[in-house]
Amino acid sequence: MGAMMMPGRAERFDSRGLAAWVAVGIVLTGCTSSAADKAGGSEEPLVLRMANGYSNLDYEPAVKYFVQRVGQLSGDAVRIDVVDGWGLKQGLWPPEFEQTVVRDVAAGEVDLAWVGTRIFDTLDVRSFQALTAPMLIDSYPLEQAVIDSDIPDRMMEGLAKIGVAGLAILADGLRKPMAVDGPLLGPDDWRGITFAAFRSEGQAEAIRALGARPTDAWGGPLDEGLDSGRIQGFEKSVYIYALNALQGVAPFVTANVNLWPQTIALIADPARLSELTAQQRGWLQEAARDAAAASTDLADQDGQHLAGLCEHGAVFVNASDVDIAALRVEFAPVYAELEQDAQTRAFIAEIEQLKAQTLLGNELVIPEACDAVSEETPTKTTEVTVLDGVWEVTITRDELLAAIEQNPAGDLLEDNPENYGHLLIEFDRGDYYAYPDGSRTLACTYAVEEDTLTLFCEDHIAVTTWSVYRDTLTFQNDDSNGIATPFVVKPWRRVSG
Repeated sequence: MGAMMMPGRAERFDSRGLAAWVAVGIVLTGCTSSAADKAGGSEEPLVLRMANGYSNLDYEPAVKYFVQRVGQLSGDAVRIDVVDGWGLKQGLWPPEFEQTVVRDVAAGEVDLAWVGTRIFDTLDVRSFQALTAPMLIDSYPLEQAVIDSDIPDRMMEGLAKIGVAGLAILADGLRKPMAVDGPLLGPDDWRGITFAAFRSEGQAEAIRALGARPTDAWGGPLDEGLDSGRIQGFEKSVYIYALNALQGVAPFVTANVNLWPQTIALIADPARLSELTAQQRGWLQEAARDAAAASTDLADQDGQHLAGLCEHGAVFVNASDVDIAALRVEFAPVYAELEQDAQTRAFIAEIEQLKAQTLLGNELVIPEACDAVSEETPTKTTEVTVLDGVWEVTITRDELLAAIEQNPAGDLLEDNPENYGHLLIEFDRGDYYAYPDGSRTLACTYAVEEDTLTLFCEDHIAVTTWSVYRDTLTFQNDDSNGIATPFVVKPWRRVSG
């Protein structure tokens, strides 16, 4: 039955501290932050342009806080003009947009910017690698402990080689695996899939270590890849997942696997900074320091979004202790490679020490209706229902294609000979059988509750409503989590049972 064994898919997705600036002749120390001290200075505010690679700063609350804090501390004597969509080309964000932002800051084309620290290894700066070592920083308290330490200051010293200055490292959301067809729990779930993450050598290596293919598609290309089935998963924070309503295209979230945090580097053009007064630089310094201190609280909002996401189709699942241990085993070669760099090895050891001293963060409490696949063997129907028996339907390819267009769970990948012609299915006390090539094959288990049927397949869940009248069975999909299109083309006729 091919795709009929699998549910359908949705249509569309759409530091604390300051780096040592001695190398560029700037030392931000001993500067007052009082706005009253600007008396006697220029009456016109100093305006600094800041590159934002996203469409707006709602995606980065800590950066938004920094921008606001500069204005507050300086009494608007210094203002930051945020330029959204930096790096956009022909209406699309290319995978290298963050690298472009860094190069433009170094070239003096913009005064300030933010980028994810993940990208610096693609620019031959290795000092930030420990921040995205897989499953190392795996809680918000630990992320804050790292931000509060002197680790970020020492990491930012490496930025001098690429011609930018570091203002601060900010905490951001913990990135979890999100997936289209089923939760990514242990290594077996990762093998063979294509998984999207922002361009980063370290993150790509971690994805490869799990047997998956990394891609740096994002924005429109990621949407298209998910839509076509070429990409099966991606990493995002719960906040970004909710902000973009991604549960429609990728409903499965592994709640207790935090691959890495998205840590943010506030960077600046050293030449522009050298033109500022000590007081102006002091306001920037204090605002950056305040933003770093507040950044984890701004990011640690996962629980606030859970109920709403669940109501709109998200499925949060916890990996077992065995799964998590197996993931760590698969990541061992990644750590072996990272620790070839002495500085990275030292940073990893320091973070591990902080981890041993830091209280664990609160785990996400998954609502009962939001963890439909949290058990290794899903609860299934065991009694005989009116569904039990063998059912048949005959559909043409034209009928299938027309139905795909109308089915919220429809996917053009369903257009294959196994999904039209004379089709047979069977329900037997919680076991669902398909008949590819005429042979009876156990494909899924299922649960029946009133007029709702839930199919639990190997790595898919599908939900549909159903009705039986005079030995005629009809399925109806209401949303993107429905079963595959061949079920819903036309009613099925009972053969036996």
